[in-house]
Amino acid sequence: MPLSGRYSYEGNHYLAGVLAIVNWFNERGGVNCGNKKAKIQLIYRDVESKSELATAYTESLIQNGVKLLLNPYGSDLTLAVAPIVEKYGAIMVAAGAVSDRIYNQGFKSIIGVSTPASLYFKSSLDAILSQDKSIKKIAILYRDAEFNRVAAEGIRKYAESLGLEIVAYEVYPSYPKDLTPILLKVAQVKPDLIIGASHVADGQLLASQIASLNISAKAFIISGTATAVQSISALGKYAECLLSPSNWELGVKYSPSVAIQKGIEWFGPTKEEFIKYFNETYFKLVRKFEPPTLYSAWGAEALLVLLYGISKSGSTDPAQIRATLSKAHFMTFFGEFKMDNATGLNAAHQMK
Repeated sequence: MPLSGRYSYEGNHYLAGVLAIVNWFNERGGVNCGNKKAKIQLIYRDVESKSELATAYTESLIQNGVKLLLNPYGSDLTLAVAPIVEKYGAIMVAAGAVSDRIYNQGFKSIIGVSTPASLYFKSSLDAILSQDKSIKKIAILYRDAEFNRVAAEGIRKYAESLGLEIVAYEVYPSYPKDLTPILLKVAQVKPDLIIGASHVADGQLLASQIASLNISAKAFIISGTATAVQSISALGKYAECLLSPSNWELGVKYSPSVAIQKGIEWFGPTKEEFIKYFNETYFKLVRKFEPPTLYSAWGAEALLVLLYGISKSGSTDPAQIRATLSKAHFMTFFGEFKMDNATGLNAAHQMK
């Protein structure tokens, strides 16, 4: 897990979400596996947001007998380790790694819990257009990294299919220091909407420089920004103008009673229980309090999906777990899970 480096914010939230689920189950005796309950042991190391460390640690874990894996946060890191997981016949449930390329290669060992990158901005654009049909011109900026490229291309194609004009389509470095030159180009074409396919750190930079350069538009969608507490604190009043797509937020209303209404099984803690356990684990990790984010819930969902497969198959065999998940339809505090067997993606999940 990237606990330092460019994905450190996301990685620490992801890990705390996973640990919250570990603790919730272990305090109840563990997870059902066959005819007994087994305690969960989580093994993790900091990969410093580096693909080469992610691949080395993944291979080492598998060679030492670990066959049940969660992915390192980030599409680029997950793409690097996916062939290794596949080669050894392990299984990896992935959250925070939504590049379509991960799921379009025919891997049978990789299962995704959320919406792919190509559809990441669709619901946000639909929401804005439902409120303001005068929006016609769109500027798209994206970080030079796996998820961001795919997300930008996906929303470009979707916007064009709606008859909207892409007046700017700009890539910026993976580790940007100053986005002024690109933003000045964008300002000249006067877009109605600016979309930034970013992560937390570069999204915060993008939003702050849009504000400092006084670049106006009718709306702004910047991923990983309005959903991160640190960005909201840093941006202050300028965060009020931002929208970010999200896989999960505190206001979601998934519950055991909703599952009953839908006629599907509920699995794991309630949202309120998850928040309680998350608060405890996150403080132990970083020595401060923050509410859970989509990254926290994502990580928790990845482990919940894996544990559901273990519980219902009664086995820790990767092939049996995948076979079980291929036929499953259940709900957690994160939402519904139902796997698309062709891709391994969760076909029941929708971005908000």
